[in-house]
Amino acid sequence: MTTTDTIAALALAVAVVAAVSAIGSWKAARNANGAAQILSRIEQQRLHADLTPHFRCTIVANEARSTAMLRVHLDGPPGLLSHGAIEITVSLRNDNLHRGDAPQLAGTRAPEEVRAHIWGPWKFSADGRDDTGRTVAPQQLAIGEWTRYGLTPTTPPLWSATTADVWQRDYANEPVRLSITARVKDSEWIVPLEVPVTIEGTP
Repeated sequence: MTTTDTIAALALAVAVVAAVSAIGSWKAARNANGAAQILSRIEQQRLHADLTPHFRCTIVANEARSTAMLRVHLDGPPGLLSHGAIEITVSLRNDNLHRGDAPQLAGTRAPEEVRAHIWGPWKFSADGRDDTGRTVAPQQLAIGEWTRYGLTPTTPPLWSATTADVWQRDYANEPVRLSITARVKDSEWIVPLEVPVTIEGTP
């Protein structure tokens, strides 16, 4: 091998080493960037979880159980203070997550119709409610403040043979299942709650 060939071979070897090194550096940088993105996403999820609103709810019905009042308190967390008031939307959940999931048989109601009915003891009577009384209009609430909503008893579905008295008796000791959607800036939380009903004047 001539001197020229040796120099060429060495140059090629150096070029290969440099290329391998460059590829290694690129892979390391890509892996580091991927790890940083994963860590950033985990941190964002942790911060989001830490800022989940804390609600304290009470429901008091009159002795005849003809009306009730739901009070919703926003107790925290302190980290939300810097965001000011947050928007909340309160909705009622059915007594069973699987209402309307059964296959539709001939002569039975459509699953959507079954799910649309409020399967629970109370519905909203407050201003701003939807047509069914399941949801009330959004409003702003600050930490340490509270709001309230009027409630009225539900009735059995029109297609049911159950009487109103039996319906109310079946739900008499059941909690009210709520879902509170809270929004602030680009964040959203859905907080499920079960709230027992207290009769007015009961210690």
